[in-house]
Amino acid sequence: MNQRIDPRQLRAHAQRGAPRVPDALARYRSSLRRGEAGDDPFPHGRYCLDFELPRASDFCEMRVRDLYHALVPWLALDLIERPQPWIDLIALVDELVEREDDWYAWSAPWPLADLRLVVDEVAGLLAEQPNPCARQWLGDIDYEHLGHKFAGLRQDLAAHAGEITDVLLNVHWW
Repeated sequence: MNQRIDPRQLRAHAQRGAPRVPDALARYRSSLRRGEAGDDPFPHGRYCLDFELPRASDFCEMRVRDLYHALVPWLALDLIERPQPWIDLIALVDELVEREDDWYAWSAPWPLADLRLVVDEVAGLLAEQPNPCARQWLGDIDYEHLGHKFAGLRQDLAAHAGEITDVLLNVHWW
């Protein structure tokens, strides 16, 4: 298990609940305005996001790129009723990616309730109907894979709801 980052060290914690546009969302919206085919706003490379839970599973790890693919198009097109928890999570992941060299062996605590809200909504959206706008702009998204990943993560988070209040998130080079 990684060392725990003091939440006071994180901009994302200090700005929770504040209206803002995380970098990943700004890049995506900018690419939509330009309308350039093949202009991919998501980070390349092999950044991996770990959700550290007492009992790990195959769903406790995903590529940062997959997380962004699953969340950002819905936000960019204003299709989310309560976007703030989504924005806060993306801002945290942006910050962890930005500081990955410094924080490789560190994990950031994030409220389980907030994470569950986002993961539950994403899993439901991916299961019900993939975002047609996202398919138009990012046709290479594997909705079946993402739907399976988020459904499994939803189950894992629910299984730990009585044991923990925070989930530790870590971004590292895979």
